[in-house]
Amino acid sequence: MSLREIQESVQQIAWAVASVLRVEVEIADTDLMRIAGTGRTQAGVLHTMAGQDHVYRSSLFAGQPVVITRPGEDERCRPCAHFGNCAETGEICCPIMLDGQKVGVIGLLAFDQEQRERLFSDVSSILNFLQKMAELISIKLKEHLMYVEQQLALEKLRVVMDDLDKAMLTVDQGDRIVQANQRARQFLQLGAQDCFAALDITAWLAAIREADQMQANPKKVVLEIGHEAKEFLFSLKPIVLDGKIREWVITLDDVEEVVEIARQVGGYEREDAFAVIVGSSPSIQRAKDVARRVAESDSTVLLQGESGTGKELFAKAIHQASQRNAQPFISINCTAIPEQLLESELFGYEEGSFTGARKGGKQGLFELAGSGTLFLDEIGDMPLHLQGKLLRVLQEKEVQRVGGAGKAIPVHARIIAATHLDLPERVTQGLFRMDLFYRLHVIPIHLPSLRDRREDILTLANRCLIECATRLGKPIVGFSQETKALLFHHDWPGNVRELANVIEYAVNMETAASIQATSLPGAIVKARKRDALSASSGHEGQREGLLSLKEMERLAIAEALLRVQIRKGRKEEAAELLGISRASLFRKMKEYGLSK
Repeated sequence: MSLREIQESVQQIAWAVASVLRVEVEIADTDLMRIAGTGRTQAGVLHTMAGQDHVYRSSLFAGQPVVITRPGEDERCRPCAHFGNCAETGEICCPIMLDGQKVGVIGLLAFDQEQRERLFSDVSSILNFLQKMAELISIKLKEHLMYVEQQLALEKLRVVMDDLDKAMLTVDQGDRIVQANQRARQFLQLGAQDCFAALDITAWLAAIREADQMQANPKKVVLEIGHEAKEFLFSLKPIVLDGKIREWVITLDDVEEVVEIARQVGGYEREDAFAVIVGSSPSIQRAKDVARRVAESDSTVLLQGESGTGKELFAKAIHQASQRNAQPFISINCTAIPEQLLESELFGYEEGSFTGARKGGKQGLFELAGSGTLFLDEIGDMPLHLQGKLLRVLQEKEVQRVGGAGKAIPVHARIIAATHLDLPERVTQGLFRMDLFYRLHVIPIHLPSLRDRREDILTLANRCLIECATRLGKPIVGFSQETKALLFHHDWPGNVRELANVIEYAVNMETAASIQATSLPGAIVKARKRDALSASSGHEGQREGLLSLKEMERLAIAEALLRVQIRKGRKEEAAELLGISRASLFRKMKEYGLSK
């Protein structure tokens, strides 16, 4: 408690007292700093009274008024620097008390004979008046402290309310909003400076009160928000004062968000096996949607797409999303194994079937896959004579080992095949069996090239950057604008595999906090310059090397979600990284197709 907090009010009181009594007034706090003064003392306001404070100190110590009729001669003035040579002709002071504590002292001073006569004409009345002024100052300080406490309580309440996941608002009996937290402002689509008075929420309140009367907990209501109907859970509670309802407190929860949080916290929704496939472009979403739908079936899947488009990643995701996920996933690249060994790797062999054959024989990949999934990558390059044997396995659901003398082994594995080649063209050229093509072509899924889903490039680049920088222990986050433009506009003939290699190269080269264009491989920069020169001659009106604001916003949201996903966090953490509310995040995720 300090009088300095109400210095302006104290000074006003000092001037008022001086004008009534026509003497000088001085008011000090417990540190004996002059808080207010008139006449000769006014120049010393907010300065210490060191050496001139002995009478005030005595009054504060004793907690009683002090009357000095002969300043400079009274023994109580002896410690003062002006003892024996004091300009004052009289002094009366009184302590200022608040709830039993001393908070300061108020003094009346005379500096000439006329002021002295006025000061001591009726000491009893003057003391009574002075004590009333001390009480007035005390009341002013108490009001100020109560106001500060009230503002502090309101600020605490505001902080707590704004931190709530619920929308909360108070409404008076005239259906006017008194207070609304940040979430409520978002629901109402109000800015920080918008006025509540201009908002008509009568229809809202009517819907809520009607639902409150009709339903038991949990209560639901459909409200019109920005021309869109949204479903909320709500509560409506009265604020009662002196037996009368003064206001209402309304809390709202977005039903969609409640369900989403429940899924995350409850863990009853199986983790999406396709979440590892980054991208939200329409073409990649179509491929993921088809793969999700067929994951539970036993039908053969044929993945078609350029090298580096993620065919094995898709195959693994289909396996993980299926009921076979507890069984083996076995992958073989049909071009990576010499032709003379491929048959025995796929189908196995019996003991003694050829020189060097293992004792007891060997199981082939069809057997090892059991009831799991066998992924045949680059099947378009499989030799013709093995294509016939593979066709028989797919038709008969059984396999014969090399040198097996007619003994058949049942096959239970699901087949997923993949190729970067144009299989119908290979069939036309006589390099691939038509009957095998149709046997594999049951569920064809086309995986788009990176240049055909350009909106996913920067999202993928950020994921590669986070993973690579973490693995290499380098504190690199993000890309410069120039780097983003180079990555975005490159054609990526090697697709995601090429992109990952470029990012790893850049992370190794980079010394700054973000990837600069100079850290990219020279081929990327040269290709961009070549494209820019070509574009400048034929497309001068187009923007080159720039991202639109929406592209940048979408990229920022995708990057934040990716960072949180990698550390298995919650979407609320992504909202914190972006500096936006959870509701805004969910809305923008839906807008940009990032919900999945």
